[in-house]
Amino acid sequence: MTEPVIEQLTFQPASVKPTADMDGVDVLVYNPCDGWHEGQVRVFEEDGEVYDIGIYTFMMHELTPHTFYVAWAVLPDGLKLGEHFAAEKGWRP
Repeated sequence: MTEPVIEQLTFQPASVKPTADMDGVDVLVYNPCDGWHEGQVRVFEEDGEVYDIGIYTFMMHELTPHTFYVAWAVLPDGLKLGEHFAAEKGWRP
């Protein structure tokens, strides 16, 4: 039997913005109206200068702080987590 994995999430308020070095990082955002949403930090730059950093859905809809979400947290690395549970692939009840 595979041992459970415990990961800790540290939530930031919406007023704390993701940084440019977080491009491509998966995050979990909390919306008080309808709960949890997964997003990804996207950094947009032109001529080497960053002009926007935000959290976006897979369809590239921006999840705006204060309007859409009130808190966010970086999710654990999904590839590393998947390796821990590699024996579960193809499992059938």
